[in-house]
Amino acid sequence: MATKVVSDFGKVLSMVEPGVYGLPESLLPHTRESIRFAILTLLRNLGADHPEVKEGLRQGYVYLAQFVGDEDAATVSRGQASVSSGSVEDASAEPAMRIINRIKLDMERAVEEMRDFL
Repeated sequence: MATKVVSDFGKVLSMVEPGVYGLPESLLPHTRESIRFAILTLLRNLGADHPEVKEGLRQGYVYLAQFVGDEDAATVSRGQASVSSGSVEDASAEPAMRIINRIKLDMERAVEEMRDFL
């Protein structure tokens, strides 16, 4: 089952633009917790003879932090649009930056968690 969950998540990752902050959770094929658990299960059970697979799983685990609640994703999208249009003083920029900072922090935590699987 873990393999199916991770495979489904991989399909979603292949369709999203890299480096985008604040992707809506509704894009996920399974809950964040199910995906996290599946990745950890596979990492614990893979032998040392699969370094490429392990690296992909570690990256996917970190990238999972990019997915936030749909409302937060909409806030980030509005904030990024206002910054792109040059209206940095727009009220939507500050809440978006707070969410992006939270995502970055969550990604850093995930990187730390993945150090056990090097």
